[in-house]
Amino acid sequence: MSVLLLASAGHAPGVSALGVALALTWPEPVLLADADREPDQTVLAGYLQGVDPGGRGLGGLLQAHRERRPLASALEAMTVPLAEGCDFLPGFSHPGMVSLFTPAWTDFAHALEAAGRTVLVDAGRIGPGGLPPDLVTVCSGVVVVTRSRLVDLAALRLYLPLVVAAAGAERVGLAVVGPGRPYGSGEIAHRFGVPVWGKLAWQPAEAEVFASGAPEPRRLMTSAYVADVRTLGGTLAERVAGRRGLPGEECT
Repeated sequence: MSVLLLASAGHAPGVSALGVALALTWPEPVLLADADREPDQTVLAGYLQGVDPGGRGLGGLLQAHRERRPLASALEAMTVPLAEGCDFLPGFSHPGMVSLFTPAWTDFAHALEAAGRTVLVDAGRIGPGGLPPDLVTVCSGVVVVTRSRLVDLAALRLYLPLVVAAAGAERVGLAVVGPGRPYGSGEIAHRFGVPVWGKLAWQPAEAEVFASGAPEPRRLMTSAYVADVRTLGGTLAERVAGRRGLPGEECT
């Protein structure tokens, strides 16, 4: 199946919230994987309200790799339920684990590629070295999430070229949170030469449900934020299914 990466250039635009929301509204069975190299346990402590992973996650996969067990076989046992038809692979449980995982990235990437369902990877911030090269190699696309403020676009200018150089322009698209606050999606796409695959309405209360497990506001699942998540998910699902070439029509 296909792997899709979600990442940001900085300033916490809502990658984790988008990852959870996409996973919960995905039209088919899906796996959400936390591969953020700046671990913060956002999903476990937020949407899952402090659930104990019981040793499951990237730490368990690292142990399997050390024992020379195939990660593709170990992957499913390392996940926790997120919702019906949707599972979550917890990320690094300690900052020191990130460097220890270095020799396991290649096998991990191939395990995600062989997962038998779409995998959404929360890769966190892009970072000075770009995204993990092995994940970029196997992915069908990279969604770079950004807000439309100048401070966010300044960070995007610094880090987006690293992603485009590694993945190729045809595999990179933007998701703009709060378009028109102040810059529009079309302006951003034109400025950076990268298509906008989706826009997300500026609705912090709705996004906080997926980001931190905040109480649900009324009509959450019919809100503009969730509607935009579904639209982006449809665009990405079409890309995964290969029903069209590039989902590049700019949002306005």
